[in-house]
Amino acid sequence: MIFVLLLAACTAGTDKLGDTAPLGCLDVGADVSAGSSGFDELDRPIWLEMPEGSEQIMVHGPQGGWHILGAADVRHAGDIVTLQYAITWPARDVRLSYGSFKVMLVPHDDGCGGTYAGMLGVLDVSDVKSGTDDTPPELLAGETLLVTMDAEDLSGRIAHDEVSVIAALDPADMDTAEAQ
Repeated sequence: MIFVLLLAACTAGTDKLGDTAPLGCLDVGADVSAGSSGFDELDRPIWLEMPEGSEQIMVHGPQGGWHILGAADVRHAGDIVTLQYAITWPARDVRLSYGSFKVMLVPHDDGCGGTYAGMLGVLDVSDVKSGTDDTPPELLAGETLLVTMDAEDLSGRIAHDEVSVIAALDPADMDTAEAQ
């Protein structure tokens, strides 16, 4: 018994391993970064940075609608997440796009989170159309939009990001605008 007490007294307050052990992936709060989507050399969607104030193209889709490509870079979260991707037009206080995606992330090399790319933020301007101006290129070109990305993993870790961007015309719409 005396030996146990002496051993306890000698080791009290000297837990060096606990003080220097690195934090694990899930030992810190989750983080998400809203991004854009590009494509790698195999034509797979990838996450690209979406800097504050950057121009983001309103892609004129093959079925006649317009969208802004979105992606998420999630850190310190499980590999399955629900992503909520929204686009609003602050000047008119209107939400133009909303999507909820339950996905498995493409893991980062360090195994701590991952990315998901290829989300379509379909732009719905039906609540703000005015006369003959009834398409995203006519209403939104050059306007500041707010992109938000929320992430939640299966354990309830949550993260939020928002970025203000400028709506830019698709090259196909530039040709049409110049012809008018």
